[in-house]
Amino acid sequence: MYKLTKNGKTIVGNNEDYISPNSQFWFEKGDANSFGVMYMGLLNNFAQGAINEKGLVFDGFWEPYLEIKNSEGKIEVPIQEALKKVMQTKINVEEVQSYLSTINLSSLQNGQLVFVDESGTYLIVEGDKMFVGDENEKTFSNFYYSQIQSIDDVSLPYFRKGQSFIESTKQTQTLDYCSEAMSNFAQFRIAPTQYTTVYDLKELTIRVHLFQDFASYIELDLKKELRKGGHRVMIADLFPENSKGVKHYKKYNNPEHPTLLLEELLGDNVITEQEFLNQGFDNIINELGYEWLTQIKNPKGAIKVFKYGLELMPNNANLYDSLGEAYFVNKEWNNAIISYSKSLSLNPQNKYAIEMIVKSQENREQNAN
Repeated sequence: MYKLTKNGKTIVGNNEDYISPNSQFWFEKGDANSFGVMYMGLLNNFAQGAINEKGLVFDGFWEPYLEIKNSEGKIEVPIQEALKKVMQTKINVEEVQSYLSTINLSSLQNGQLVFVDESGTYLIVEGDKMFVGDENEKTFSNFYYSQIQSIDDVSLPYFRKGQSFIESTKQTQTLDYCSEAMSNFAQFRIAPTQYTTVYDLKELTIRVHLFQDFASYIELDLKKELRKGGHRVMIADLFPENSKGVKHYKKYNNPEHPTLLLEELLGDNVITEQEFLNQGFDNIINELGYEWLTQIKNPKGAIKVFKYGLELMPNNANLYDSLGEAYFVNKEWNNAIISYSKSLSLNPQNKYAIEMIVKSQENREQNAN
């Protein structure tokens, strides 16, 4: 995330990096007691970012684990509910800080939030700590400012590339400049930049680039969109069929071959099961598989994903557990029993597998009668 404030105008750019391109925008119209908001997120409707009609914007960042101790006596509110209240009722970051300081933010042990308001003032929320600043220029990424002495301490390659760009160029208060900056912060490979949003917090215009295609974009007028009332749209549906991002979106969502992108990424590289585990590839397989299972609601696609994962990591009890669930949802009782049994053999402490074997056997008997 990058923000630039000059001559009374603030421009904010944000890259959304993730495995899945299944992202959407949704709009909620305001009323006498709330502001209109544009949210963005995946199919699970968990807002990854938002902008309201007062020019307040936020984004969330995955971060390394950081213990949160300051939670005693604070209000227990799910973070999504807290964020919704912020975006519907707060105008500036001082108001946001005042509200969030009363909330138990333990869910941010692996994340942080960044808010920027129309004036260009920003708020970093790390859980225990909050920082307000008003420098004309500021960058944010997958690191904690509280844990570094200087921006030079950040070694993330995509961050260093973007930082080098803004340090070596003359900043201009335009969407074009911010788009170019975000192109230098973009990520590729396993969790690429799926889309980029560039906000003019005064004019309330939003430029959108899809899948690192910074040569083309669409622009949204927040006020006009809110006048349409509550509605939502897949981001890929806003772009031409022949665009790079839409082609990527369709390839990812191919139910006949849902692992094609992962296969292309791995290529012919010889990688051991332990190396896959060290890289967290089992978590990637689970995220992809459960997206097919619970959000796209295509258990056959999920089965293909989990089976592919087990070809790479044949001793992974958790993936057998996930495959068992996909078979169970698809009413393939015998295959569910086989998968859960394999999970149990690899992890004898898996009581859930025992429960699901029993349920699968009961369903098999009921359907046999």
